[in-house]
Amino acid sequence: MCNKITEIETSILNLVKRNSLIEKSVEDIGGLLDTVVERCTSNKKEIENMKRRNTEIERQIENDNLKENFKQIEHSLLDLRCRSMKNNLIFSGLGFQQNENCEEKLRRFMHNELGIEFHVELGNVHRFGKPELNGAKPIVARFLYRKELEAVLRNTNKLKGKSFGVNEQFPEEIETRRKKLYPVFKNARQVKLVRYKLFINGKQYQSTEEEQNIASEYRGPY
Repeated sequence: MCNKITEIETSILNLVKRNSLIEKSVEDIGGLLDTVVERCTSNKKEIENMKRRNTEIERQIENDNLKENFKQIEHSLLDLRCRSMKNNLIFSGLGFQQNENCEEKLRRFMHNELGIEFHVELGNVHRFGKPELNGAKPIVARFLYRKELEAVLRNTNKLKGKSFGVNEQFPEEIETRRKKLYPVFKNARQVKLVRYKLFINGKQYQSTEEEQNIASEYRGPY
C-alpha cells in the first residue's frame, strides 16, 4: 500500500514538473510570438515608409521630367523664333516722316550710307519696337537671300562715327544675354563661331557655363 502511494506521489510530481515545463514552453512561445508581432509591426511601418519615399521619389522624377520637357519646349520655341528672324536686319537711326515708304527709305539708306549698288530682294519692311533717341522707331527688314544680308553687314563699317546702326534681329531673351558678351567682343580683333565653339583672336574662348550657352546662340559679326 505504501509503495503504491509512493508511486502515485512520484507520478504526480513528474506530472507537476512536466506541467511546469509546458507552462514555461508556452511562456517562451508567447514571448517569441510577441517578438514576432513587434518585428512584423516594425517591418510594416518600415515598408509603409519605403512606399511613401518611393512615391515621393516617383513624384520628384515626374516633376523633373516635366521640368526637363518644359525646358526642351522652351528651347525649341526659342530656336524656332531664331530661325524665323534669321534673315532679318534691324536698322536704327533713320528719321521718321509722315506717310513714309519704309522700303524706299531703306533702299536709299543702303545705297547712300552702305554703298549697296545692287538690287536687294526684300520681304516685309516696317517700323517696330520703342522709339529711339531721335524719336523714331527702328526699321526691321526681311531679306529674301542670306548672301545679300551678309553683304549689307560687311559694309556696316562705313557707319562708324555716325548715328546709324545695323544689327541682326534676335529674340529679346537672347539679345539680353548677348549683351554680357559685348565687352569681350569689343576687345577682340577677330570673332568666329564654329558650331558651338567661340574663337577670339584664333583661340577658343573659355567662359562660364552661362556664357558658353549664350555664345552658342551668337552668330557672330560679318
